[in-house]
Amino acid sequence: MKKLRIGVIGTGHMGLNHVRNISDEKRFDFVGIYDANDDQAAAVAEKYDTKAFKTIEELLDAVDAVVVAVPSSLHKEIGLKVFEHGVNALIEKPLATTSEDAQLLTDAFEKAGLKLQVGHIERFNAVVQEAKKILDGKNIFYIEAHRYSPFSGSGRIKDVSVIEDLMIHDIDIVCDLMEPATVTDIRGNGELIKSGATDFATCMLDFSSNAHAVINASRVSQSKERTLEIHTDESVVYADLLNKTLTVTKGTEMMVDSGHSGAYKQDAVVQKIFVPIIEPLRAELQSFYEAVVNGQDVLVDGKVAIRAIQICEKALERATYD
Repeated sequence: MKKLRIGVIGTGHMGLNHVRNISDEKRFDFVGIYDANDDQAAAVAEKYDTKAFKTIEELLDAVDAVVVAVPSSLHKEIGLKVFEHGVNALIEKPLATTSEDAQLLTDAFEKAGLKLQVGHIERFNAVVQEAKKILDGKNIFYIEAHRYSPFSGSGRIKDVSVIEDLMIHDIDIVCDLMEPATVTDIRGNGELIKSGATDFATCMLDFSSNAHAVINASRVSQSKERTLEIHTDESVVYADLLNKTLTVTKGTEMMVDSGHSGAYKQDAVVQKIFVPIIEPLRAELQSFYEAVVNGQDVLVDGKVAIRAIQICEKALERATYD
């Protein structure tokens, strides 16, 4: 197996998860890391037996691919540096803070023939992938999504709203499930609660297939929830992304014990679907490897990342605040 020389830029919460997975994957040659905090970089490099580079440029000169896990406001600046060094990139979501900057990055990597993957990690959640298989070819007419998290003053992204931080995951998933239908209308509302930016939001999407979706996101809730409820003309698929469970409910006219005094009609049957156990981030990195080394298509590319950002922008624009 050919190894991919790879590095990580940014070793905060998400960057550390990348470092942990990359260091444990035999398909990668983990060249090193860069972090603006020298002490953090040194500690991470020592723990994972890799090199802490003094500059981004030095790291980029030593690798064929890199993970960019820095604050969203720096994605454009660092993404362009990666492009200029001819290095393939997996950039955490959102690809950029505006759709214009995301388009700029996408065009740059595409013209250079470099691979650009965007870190919409939930696409690699086994529950989402199994649900997509089940729903292939089905007539989806409604999706409802809930993504709630408790407030954390230090743990969550601070330079974007909950729409770009959390809701963007489900916007991406919903649009992917609805393909080839496209979004025809976007409505939204939100509230400022604790952070000074939108902390709770609801986005309503209409699709060209006469379907619609309601997507809710919060980073000020009292509990954590990640669920999708997908309605088709013949079933309801319920996906719990946290607990890794997937069920399909179908209506039935089946009579039980027909002809006997205790006969009854069973209104519905519930099927529990087996979900493989694999860490989504590990699957995401494996997919990135296949794209760079073996030329496979990027599952989450710049184009779909731009689509998600554009919807986020519209949702923010149309949100109303108390």
